[in-house]
Amino acid sequence: MSHMPAPIDFVLPWVDGNDPHWLAQKNHYQPQHHGRADATSVSRYQDLDSLRYVLRSIEYHCPWFHKIYLITAGHYPSWLNIHHPKIELVSHQQLFIRPEHLPVFNSSAIEMNLVNLSGLSEQFVYLNDDTVFLRPVAPERLFWQGRPVDFFSHGWLRRGALFRQLRGQNSWVDALNHNLALINRVSQPAKLADEILFHPSYTLASRSSNWLLKHVYRHYFWFAHWHLPQPYCRRTLQQVYQQFEPEILACTANRFRAHNDLTIYLNRYWHLTHGDFEPQQYHDGFVCNISNIAQMKAASDYLAKHTEIRFVCLNDTFTPHSAAQFEAMRRAQTQFFQHYLPQPASFESA
Repeated sequence: MSHMPAPIDFVLPWVDGNDPHWLAQKNHYQPQHHGRADATSVSRYQDLDSLRYVLRSIEYHCPWFHKIYLITAGHYPSWLNIHHPKIELVSHQQLFIRPEHLPVFNSSAIEMNLVNLSGLSEQFVYLNDDTVFLRPVAPERLFWQGRPVDFFSHGWLRRGALFRQLRGQNSWVDALNHNLALINRVSQPAKLADEILFHPSYTLASRSSNWLLKHVYRHYFWFAHWHLPQPYCRRTLQQVYQQFEPEILACTANRFRAHNDLTIYLNRYWHLTHGDFEPQQYHDGFVCNISNIAQMKAASDYLAKHTEIRFVCLNDTFTPHSAAQFEAMRRAQTQFFQHYLPQPASFESA
């Protein structure tokens, strides 16, 4: 009897910032938001049509995938065949543990409901709609013997009051610090196994910082992040929810990002600090903030020279001052994606 590999699903959220109904709801609730200004920035909701290429990249470069779960407020792009057997459209209403918290305009709140995603495979990959697979990826790159492939690299610098004074305040950093506060309740760095802290694939800097964590700091204050497709196990989401249910439900009630938010990285921190992962650090990812066309071109030139890169995140930080500016950026990004991903996916209907 042949051994069938375990299914691996992909999960990503998407928002149509031009949907009149969604926009009307957002404009209705936004005046009630009193948190950080970055929580409602234009770039957080605008769509440069990257989803089309994210989905193409999964089909082209991860042909072994089981299903793609697309989480939205109920809308979807006109070109997507939502009846395709490998596409599952999931509305916030279906996803949320407490639908009375809806509507929300906060990706953190949405992420913390993934534990409630019906039908999700035990092994799955979470990614955002600005992340593409640029080259073929084997399932073993993401999972090994039922565990996510990941790396443990503790930081050198606390993101506390001094950091905020120097770099400014940010709702994402607030949420990550909240994640860490919860993890510090249940995990002690001194008890971490050496094989997950000092794996030969880690850089010397990572191993040195991990040594300080275990023997000097004895307290988590920052992890190096892989802001690219992230492998998870569903059991981790369930364990985290059981441990931190009140805090998770409080986050899901935040329509916009707030001081008590959490992020999906809470689940990553859990599997790292509980040793439930396969240690291996790769250097095959590229992340770049794109706020203008010059940066888009520089990223494109860099990637043309670095063929070892498999994962790419072009993080949209662009704030257009006119429709013409927005359209120029959209064309520049589309040109880049078309170069690598020219053929429509089987679930594109137009």
